[in-house]
Amino acid sequence: MKTLIKNIGLTLAFVASTFSLDTAAADKPLFDMKDPHVMIKNASEATFSRFRAEKDLIDKDLNHLKVIVAEELMPYINHKRAAATVLGNKHYKKAVKEKKFSEFSEAFRDYLVVTYANIFTLYDNQKIVYAPAGDITGKKVVTVKVTIVDAQRPPIDIEFKLRKSKKTGNWKAYDMVAGNGLSMVATKAKEFDGIINKKGFDYLITQLNKKAAESVEAKAQ
Repeated sequence: MKTLIKNIGLTLAFVASTFSLDTAAADKPLFDMKDPHVMIKNASEATFSRFRAEKDLIDKDLNHLKVIVAEELMPYINHKRAAATVLGNKHYKKAVKEKKFSEFSEAFRDYLVVTYANIFTLYDNQKIVYAPAGDITGKKVVTVKVTIVDAQRPPIDIEFKLRKSKKTGNWKAYDMVAGNGLSMVATKAKEFDGIINKKGFDYLITQLNKKAAESVEAKAQ
């Protein structure tokens, strides 16, 4: 479980650049997104349920985790908001001006898919405990807390950061913070800032697509 904490803290978040949802996944009804607490619980339980139901497929090919992540989790993650936040105001404006943001945000989305898939190789029927729902009245950003409970190891606390859409009223996650206080956005923002300053957007996008194209690898427990 220490490896799980490390992976969540360093690479969390929020497949190849050609990877996309198939028609069945795109047509799949979404859970109600008006309540962030209920949405996180439903999406998480649907994801873990598929892990259990499709264990044989996963055992044969760990890349099947990418399919599950893309179909069960990504519809509830605002990858564009995450991408903009990771870039920061300076790089975001530059990316938009250079017409690179759309390409970057899609590459970042695919990067998140394989990142989550790699983390979930450590899933082994741990129990997920959801903190009591807080009052969201009038709020635009909320935090939903969950705890991964393993009988053999200390629990792991994870915070989902969600933002409410002004247009639809739906909530989507844009960041995750592990128990050690490291967020995906903050960690990647620092890393990407250095890459962009030295080598530019095209290089970063290429590197994200290369990472996304890598096969999922089992991690040590």
